[in-house]
Amino acid sequence: MAARQRKLPSRFLSEIVDSFGCFPPDCHSKNTMKTKNLQCLLNWTAICFAVLTPRSASAQLDFSINAGDVVSNVDEQIWTGSFGSGLNGKTGNSENLDFNLNLDMQRRLDLRTTKFQANYFFAKNQIATTTDRFFSMLRDERDFVQNPQWSWFGQGTYENDEFKAFDYRLAMHTGLAYKVFEYDDRFLKLRFGGGASRQVGGVNDDWVGEIQFGGDWEKKFTDRTRAYAAVDYFPNASDFSDYRLNTSGGLEFVVDDALNLNFRIFFLNIYDSTPEPGNVRNDLDYGMAFVFGF
Repeated sequence: MAARQRKLPSRFLSEIVDSFGCFPPDCHSKNTMKTKNLQCLLNWTAICFAVLTPRSASAQLDFSINAGDVVSNVDEQIWTGSFGSGLNGKTGNSENLDFNLNLDMQRRLDLRTTKFQANYFFAKNQIATTTDRFFSMLRDERDFVQNPQWSWFGQGTYENDEFKAFDYRLAMHTGLAYKVFEYDDRFLKLRFGGGASRQVGGVNDDWVGEIQFGGDWEKKFTDRTRAYAAVDYFPNASDFSDYRLNTSGGLEFVVDDALNLNFRIFFLNIYDSTPEPGNVRNDLDYGMAFVFGF
């Protein structure tokens, strides 16, 4: 299907600020879709470092949700994560190029965990671009002082796809999370909450109330191999037959300890039970990438 030509709204940034107050800068310039999505990835990264990382790595007051209790954290607040890229190409009688970029970042404090991820997929052949898709998520969790197994979270996502019948999708949710278990070799956390999403520039350009069910899982098989998965289910608050389902996962192998280099096989699936006219319900991206940790 050919890419839909559209003029993206110039009011993008003001809408975001008015609605959420904390979404990324205007990624929708007059550049090509590929350049725009790469700019979004860089903008999101800059926001994480510039906004979420405190100016001083010394003392910061971390407020928890427990009757006004205040916890002082004097540890250094350092982001950890990984950046990966994969590339496939072919030239000759036919030409094909596809690549993926993915960024994962996380910061852990005594009672707070902030997580950011971004994925960009692009593919083209000698005729046209066939994939141009960007997805990003930012989640912040605050543990309860009396029972750290429970936490409150706030989550925002941004999606853009050149081949979708809307300009971009924004979503914001909040709720409670429960840590089922956390050991050195395995981890499982479940979450439940609510919020809203909006498909800007689509047939239905209104905010839709949603419920959220989700979870994160990780398992270390050896010191050099791990698997991970995440799922978020978003049914329409007034009609459960209308829902979105985001799933992701992968398998990662250590390649070089000194370089902090891993090899990853991964997938990202975005499902919409009621897509816009002209779109299919399912978008599945998968691939392989070399990943550098930091």
